[in-house]
Amino acid sequence: MLQLQFPTGQIHGTIHLPVSKSLVNRQLILAAQAGQFPAMADSSLPEDVRRLAHLLAHPGPVWDAGAGGTTLRFLTAYLALSGKDGIVTGSARMQVRPIAPLMHALEQLGALYAYSGITGCPPILLNGFRGQTQKEISLDPSSSSQFLTAILLASPLLQEGLTIHLTQPITSRPYFDMTLAVLRHWGIQVDVIGDRIIVEPQPILPRKLVLEADWTAASYAYALLALAPSGSSIELPGLCRSGLQGDEILAEWMTAFGIDTMEGVNGTTLRRSHEVTPDGIELDFSDSPDLAQTLIVLCAILGCPGRFSGLHTLQIKETDRTAALQSELGKTGVQFEPESEGSATWLLTGKVTLADTPTFATYHDHRMAMALSLCAFAGICRIEDPQVIEKSFPNYWKELEGIGWKIDRI
Repeated sequence: MLQLQFPTGQIHGTIHLPVSKSLVNRQLILAAQAGQFPAMADSSLPEDVRRLAHLLAHPGPVWDAGAGGTTLRFLTAYLALSGKDGIVTGSARMQVRPIAPLMHALEQLGALYAYSGITGCPPILLNGFRGQTQKEISLDPSSSSQFLTAILLASPLLQEGLTIHLTQPITSRPYFDMTLAVLRHWGIQVDVIGDRIIVEPQPILPRKLVLEADWTAASYAYALLALAPSGSSIELPGLCRSGLQGDEILAEWMTAFGIDTMEGVNGTTLRRSHEVTPDGIELDFSDSPDLAQTLIVLCAILGCPGRFSGLHTLQIKETDRTAALQSELGKTGVQFEPESEGSATWLLTGKVTLADTPTFATYHDHRMAMALSLCAFAGICRIEDPQVIEKSFPNYWKELEGIGWKIDRI
């Protein structure tokens, strides 16, 4: 458990962000098909990246993805179309997260498998690949764009190419756009025509991995500055607006909180030019769901009423993130409720007040830990299970200490 205290006065310093695990993990799947298995063992890398790199080089027959949703889904498609036999599994939470749309698509292509736990969820028992049985399949990407991405990343394994017919709109569209950009960087011809995605049959040649600082991780630096006095600034080496990461929308959204984003040759500088709290804010997280916790907690601390839509995928993440936010913010006197029963739009009212020294649960969710750490602005607080940040930002606590936070391990 950690006890956190926010620094007083202006903030000035540098935060070294992790690489984008979304960007790297897509490339690791393609690299494996090109016979490349990069060693990604550095402890500063997100745990999801380290684990996927290890599993791609692992002979099986058991591949344990832990709590990594992208790791498990991308790996399952790759192993299935490679004709591997064995079990793909994950954490207890992963074993109740849906995977049926992906498995149905793989079955259409010729993969043989069975569910060894809850039907429609991991673990998956892979029983080989009988060869490509269809050149065209249907897929519903509305619950998670990762199902579509998993198929596309593994599609170069198919001798006859592939056409995917989308039966519903794509959720989290920027992540799909990232997949297309990565495929094209690796020399894969892929075309999108209406609701069809066409991948031509072609081999993958080795490429150098594209590494970028992670914009989702940058959200915590933006939020810190939105809570700091004007004149505060943070340097973020390696962060750039390349267009590959949908969470670059942060730079636009955070102008409402007085944050200026200035790109340079070696990275980006954030500066709080003036102190401002919106009277109210309305954000749609459909394309950037991983930003939701940070922005919702920030608004709660500032007492900024919010209406937040596009939260439909948060229930099937590492935890049910809307329920977790509702519970933990409730400890501070903040109300976070669905607009109506079953709605993916939620309303935020109230302002964080820490009467005592509350302890926040993290629900085995890295983003819950990092978002709730912001509550230290309102007073001393504690974070349970702080090591969960290993999943995406292993050095998060160290980076906070580097800009003046007081962190005690208790």
